[in-house]
Amino acid sequence: MDRNEGIIRWSPNPSRNEFTIFNLNNKVCHLFEATGHAQPLPGRFEYKRVSKHTELPAVNTYDWSPTIRGLVAVGTAHGEVSLLRLDDNSNACLTLPLKLQRPCQSVSFNTTGLLAVGLDRVRNDSCLQVWDVNERLAGWDSHQKGWSVPPMNNIEPKKKLEGSTSITSIRFFEDQPKTLVAGVKNQSVRIHDLRDPNSAVINFPTRCNNNVAIDYLDPNYFASSSLDQPGLVIWDRRVAGRSTASPMYLESFDQEEIPWGAVLKLDRAIEVDKTTYVKQLRFSREQRGALGVLSNAGQLQILQTKKEFFEPGSSNDVPDSPELLEIKKSYDLEYPFFEHNHRRKYEHRIVSFDWLNLGTSDLQGRVVALRANGEFEILQMPAATANQLSQLMPWKPPHHDGEPYLDLMRFADPVEREKVLGPLYSTAAKADVAVFGPERFTTKSVTATLHAEVKKALESAEDPVVDLLAPQDSALGARASTASAPESLGDDFTQVNLEPKESKRPFVAENSSSESTLPTKTYSSQELYERSHYTAISRIPSSKTTRDQLDHVMLRRAINGYLFNPKTNKNVVTDDPWLQDVWEWIAGAEVAAQDDGMVSAPLDLSYMGVYTIWMNLLGENSATRLIDSTLVPDATQWERLIAVINKRAGRPAFDGVQTSKPHHRQLCLAICGLLKSPEQLEEDLTELEKAGKYTTAAAWALFEGVPKRAVEILKSGGTDLLFVAMALDIKLKSSAALDLDDTEWSRALENHPQMGEDPYLRAIYGYITTGNWRAIADTTSLPLRDRAWVALRNFPDEKLTSWLTKEMEEAIHTGDIEGIVLAGITDNMVDIFAKYVEKFMDYQTPILVMSFCYPRYISDIRCDAWRKAYKDFLQRHKKYILRVKFEQQSTIKSRTRDEKPVIKPPPRQITIRCLNCDTNTANDLSNSGATTGPLTLSSSTTMDRRNPLISSGINAGLSCPRCGCHLPRCAVCMEIVGMPRSDRPEMSTDDSVKRMANFPTFCLKCKHVQHMDHSIAWFQRHNECPVPECQCSCNESKGRERD
Repeated sequence: MDRNEGIIRWSPNPSRNEFTIFNLNNKVCHLFEATGHAQPLPGRFEYKRVSKHTELPAVNTYDWSPTIRGLVAVGTAHGEVSLLRLDDNSNACLTLPLKLQRPCQSVSFNTTGLLAVGLDRVRNDSCLQVWDVNERLAGWDSHQKGWSVPPMNNIEPKKKLEGSTSITSIRFFEDQPKTLVAGVKNQSVRIHDLRDPNSAVINFPTRCNNNVAIDYLDPNYFASSSLDQPGLVIWDRRVAGRSTASPMYLESFDQEEIPWGAVLKLDRAIEVDKTTYVKQLRFSREQRGALGVLSNAGQLQILQTKKEFFEPGSSNDVPDSPELLEIKKSYDLEYPFFEHNHRRKYEHRIVSFDWLNLGTSDLQGRVVALRANGEFEILQMPAATANQLSQLMPWKPPHHDGEPYLDLMRFADPVEREKVLGPLYSTAAKADVAVFGPERFTTKSVTATLHAEVKKALESAEDPVVDLLAPQDSALGARASTASAPESLGDDFTQVNLEPKESKRPFVAENSSSESTLPTKTYSSQELYERSHYTAISRIPSSKTTRDQLDHVMLRRAINGYLFNPKTNKNVVTDDPWLQDVWEWIAGAEVAAQDDGMVSAPLDLSYMGVYTIWMNLLGENSATRLIDSTLVPDATQWERLIAVINKRAGRPAFDGVQTSKPHHRQLCLAICGLLKSPEQLEEDLTELEKAGKYTTAAAWALFEGVPKRAVEILKSGGTDLLFVAMALDIKLKSSAALDLDDTEWSRALENHPQMGEDPYLRAIYGYITTGNWRAIADTTSLPLRDRAWVALRNFPDEKLTSWLTKEMEEAIHTGDIEGIVLAGITDNMVDIFAKYVEKFMDYQTPILVMSFCYPRYISDIRCDAWRKAYKDFLQRHKKYILRVKFEQQSTIKSRTRDEKPVIKPPPRQITIRCLNCDTNTANDLSNSGATTGPLTLSSSTTMDRRNPLISSGINAGLSCPRCGCHLPRCAVCMEIVGMPRSDRPEMSTDDSVKRMANFPTFCLKCKHVQHMDHSIAWFQRHNECPVPECQCSCNESKGRERD
């Protein structure tokens, strides 16, 4: 077992809510007791430490006794089996006397006190030994500390099996305590019945002989895996001979789908990368057929198995026959650390897990997972009703803002309503209930309370979706006091959590003079954005329900011109300062990329960010950023090529910390938008002073290396900033950091009235007190652009690389859109937007931003999904012109250097068909989306008996090429559409009449046609069709826009 890993194990006794954690580095084992909630949310796992064992031997394998509370057996690689007591802080340890020392590879307790020990291969000795622990602990008093039993060196195992073999894994069956299954290395898995005096064995040949796990709810099934393959096998112990097997099972075996004895074989149960293998298997005690699979890369997957169906009474209904299994569903509770879309640090991967004993199958299955860095948390399976909410919504196409379509279906029959909606309400009610302790879910009082909540919700006329998304108190950030009963069922009901809208500052309660209402917590810039994201809906009256606001904020932005013009987009999102910063950065990147401003052959660095340039990363599709080359330049060439870009742009030289990559830093500062000449800097500082933003101006001056100017700005900011100016002046005259923690200066600065809400003032204070630029770079309340600026100017190369990597990972993990400064519009930004979409359900901004480089430089299926979703969104709201504009301009954005668009233009969507024979009359069928079938046209070799004028009509597009039928007559003037008109509209003095005269208009319902000018004149006074006896209301349309 890896020394840098740990072990976590839940108590094998269902009546005890305890778990242990082995720290293999420090050789310490802790025993904990769960006391309340166990939810996957951070901080919702309630437990207390019971005891610890500080003299842990070198653990190679372990098991926990289901009968004796604190008894744990530990096998070592040196050939010792130790019996530890964990529940009394005594560090007590007993050792079983093995005759021949060799590595102990597996140990397992049964429910009667037997301990099976699996040993490595050695000649002339059994490698599977069964000991009676009750004999070794004879006379033990559980009320005294330690074991308090006499030494017994002459004790012998009760059973010795498997001579000269290597036992890799052992498990006892709970329903048959004297029967065990053992894995024999590179040979088989074998079932031993200890009651049989002849030691008969059921043998299943296989190389999957590790990690044996038995299904607690159906002990006939057990699973095993291999350490050199990514697959697993589930076996059935009922297998005997072919005569007792069903024809269905024999067919699967004869076709080599499964080995003999197996009922399910998976060749690849986990994601594979180099030496990835299955590390741990665990069956759930409450969820039938739920098998947890953990890989050494940290992937935790739940396989939900079920028996294959066969007709009762058929030939396959054979008693005691093995029954085949199939995978019903699979869930990834954790992805491997190397997975591209969910990449995490190696030390953050999961190294051990176990199922919680919840005592009921009514709750979602949960596991406790231990990470390599020592942290542990609760992970939870999706609820059975996870997809039910979307299926119970009608999703009718909305045409107007006021038309609701995000509400649940309504059922007049109360029995049907309870049957359909009951599980949904029940899942929401159980989302926040305690699973351990005196108020756990299984107690009658809690069950009765939840039942009453569900009943009340079912009887309520309120729509639960609307109630859960109801507007909130903008001052206090809490839900309105008039919340209805369904709201109390928890946020997990819809997985949506709306926070109050505030400005891009730490929020302060409005209309309140009491200082007690001020927040005590300092929020990071990302946290502020998450709390204030939904200001985008502030334009809609507060009386409207938030369900309409959520859906139509994207629509309103699109109508207001939210597309590919950064300046226009910045004006559209005036209520969202974070999105304004994103579009401001894109505007600067667009200007920098014009006229190949970011190109230095063979590199094209357009729209790249600080992190990607500093790390020399061209992305997954690097060939698209190389011009006339297939080789990516090395680090030295990057520095030389970037120098060419900086020189061409006339950027000032880098004058910060000593570095081996000055041109990289120079370009990265420009990407932050903050690399300015002294004249430009002074002009910006003066504007900030005039605007009253003294702390921002002082911070910028400090960041740019002109601290004396920062002191002057603070002094001009009034008496409130005078203390700060004096402290900064003292700091600048001292070469060491000031120790202000216990001085009047420190207290004066900490109690400054602006300190809680001004991140720039806090950054200046951090520099004054520590003298370390790291304090400013780690001030998360500052915009990420400013923090990156400080790091680029002051951090040495190694420290800067580490800082940028950490911040990039954090931005991806939280979906922080400020990360565009670090990632640029690259593959890393796709990862950030993936989390952003998951949090805020806004796929409009991600696809608009990514379209600047997708698919020209980026190829990612998530961008494909966002593009399709946004097109469908506009189509669903009947914004066809906006959809066409989006498609056209995104296609233009995808053009490569040779002006060829990567996005292929869509096929023509409008064609002309004959109303008589339904023939497509378009001449370019290849781009019309129609099927190019042969047409029965007249030729010069056959006599055409039709009117000789038909051929000229066909050539003019007035007659059908198949049946010769001309265009229909206008329902108003009765003249053939497309032919010269007798009223000579082309001679009219009205330009609109001239334009409309030659255009026909068709009613898609009754298929009658009119000249456009005649149609407008008619329908200004009528709604019905002008054709006599046609009662079609051509002029009525539910999709018509309202004023």
